[in-house]
Amino acid sequence: MLANMRYRGRLCLKYHRPFWKLYLKYRGRLCMKYHRPFWKLYLKYLCAACVISFISMFCVTLSEDLVDWFSSFHTKIDVNRIVQEFQKDKTIYENTTGADEMFKKIRILCLVITTSGHLNKQIPVVNATWGTRCNKILYVMCTDKKQPDILNSCDVKESKSHLTRKVRFMLRYVYLHYLNDYDWILKADDDTYVIMENLRFLLSFHNRDLPGYLGYHFNMHLKQGYMSGGAGYVISRSGLKKVIEGAFKENGCPPDGKDEDLDIGKCLQMAGVPPLVSYDKYGRETFHTDKVWQHFYGTVPQYLKKYSWNGLNDGGGCCSQFSVTFHHVNPQTMLLMHQMLYRTSVYGRQTPTDITDMFHIAKVLPVL
Repeated sequence: MLANMRYRGRLCLKYHRPFWKLYLKYRGRLCMKYHRPFWKLYLKYLCAACVISFISMFCVTLSEDLVDWFSSFHTKIDVNRIVQEFQKDKTIYENTTGADEMFKKIRILCLVITTSGHLNKQIPVVNATWGTRCNKILYVMCTDKKQPDILNSCDVKESKSHLTRKVRFMLRYVYLHYLNDYDWILKADDDTYVIMENLRFLLSFHNRDLPGYLGYHFNMHLKQGYMSGGAGYVISRSGLKKVIEGAFKENGCPPDGKDEDLDIGKCLQMAGVPPLVSYDKYGRETFHTDKVWQHFYGTVPQYLKKYSWNGLNDGGGCCSQFSVTFHHVNPQTMLLMHQMLYRTSVYGRQTPTDITDMFHIAKVLPVL
C-alpha cells in the first residue's frame, strides 16, 4: 500500500499534476487530455449525442405511423369497449331521412381488402363505424372462418406482392354473383375511412349505367391516369361489366402484381372505362390518400405534388365539404372520426338536401 502511494506521488511530480487528476486518468479514464478542461474533453461526445437524438426524433416524426406505434406503448385505448358503446347507444338525436332515401336509391357493394390478422382489430371498428352504411360489405381475406361478410381469397397468396390478383379475384366474384344487385362497387382498404352518405351524394350526379370510375386521380403512367388504391375507388356496374368481359381476358391487363391501383387502372383504360370527376365545383377533393390533418396542414407525402391530377391544396381548400374517404386511419382514429362526424352536432345548423350543382354531372375527364 505504501509503495503504491509512493508510486502515485512520483507520477504527480513527473507530470506536475495533482494526484486526483492522475487518478482519474489511470483509474477512471476521465481526466484532462492535452491539458484541456474536463468539460471540453467530452463536449464533442455530448454534441454528437444531441445531433443523433435530434435526427432520430426528426425521422420518427416523418412517419405518423411510427408516432402512433410509439404512443401506443403509453396510451392504451379500450377499442372494444368503445365499439360496443357505439353499437348499443341510442341517445343520439338525428334526422336520417335524406340518407335513408339515398341508401335505397344508390346501392353500393363495399369490398374491403384485409387479412385474417385484422379480424379482431380493424374489422370490428369498420363494422361499428362506416361499414354498416354499405348496402353490403365483404371483407376479402384468406381465412378458415365462415361468415356472410367474408369473401375467402385463399386461392390468392396472402401477400402485398399479389394485390392485383386479389382485386381481380374479388371483382370477378362480384361480376358472377352480384352484378345486377348493386349499382356501384367500392374497393377500399381496412384503414380507409369512408363517409358513405357523401359517396352516395357524389354518385347521384353520375350514371350507374355508363362505364366510369371515381377516386383520388393520379396523373402518372397512363394516358387517362388512374385512381389511388389507398384512398379507395368506386366502379360503376357498367364499368365492371366492361372490364371483366373485355380487358381481363387480354394480355395487356396485368394478371398480378403489387401495384393494384395502377394495374387495375390499366385494365380499366383498356376496357374503355374512363375516370370521372370526383372533386366538387370548387376544385376540392372528395377522396384523400392520407389522414384529414395531413391534407389540411399540407404534410402529405411529397410524391403527391407530382402525382395529383387536380393539384394539391391545403387549408380550407384541401377537402370538399362532402369528403368521401381518408386513408391511413388506424382503429383509434377511425373511432374518433366517427365520434366527430356522427355523434357530434352543431345545434341549429343543417346541411341542405336540395343541392343540385355541387359536382360536375357525369363529366368525364379528358384523355391526354
